[in-house]
Amino acid sequence: MANRSLTKKFLSGICVVWMAWAGWDQFANIPDTEIENHSSAAVQDRMRDCTGTFKQRYECKENIVIKSGRSTFNNMLERLAIVGIPPILLMSAYHMMTRRRQDDYDYDDSVNQEHHRRHRRRSTHR
Repeated sequence: MANRSLTKKFLSGICVVWMAWAGWDQFANIPDTEIENHSSAAVQDRMRDCTGTFKQRYECKENIVIKSGRSTFNNMLERLAIVGIPPILLMSAYHMMTRRRQDDYDYDDSVNQEHHRRHRRRSTHR
């Protein structure tokens, strides 16, 4: 039991170190081209290319803003996945392995106890 606790603490430490390192790596120096909003220079440049009637220019600019927002959202989601998914998978795998071992142990105990109960019943009725 102490070994399981030590292993869990060790894996938790690995997860914390991973999230700290990956978080810093993914979010500390994000290039300006990967975070775009309606006021960023790249989006403004693309908006200047919109021509036509007022309605056409408005729809063109709206599409540019929506696409840049989706691009930024997807980029941030990928970065969050890089930071969070590996620790979740590691701890889930550990949990499943220890739970399976505990279930097997509990099953073996219940089978042994049932065998002893049946054996005692037979021996007392003779």
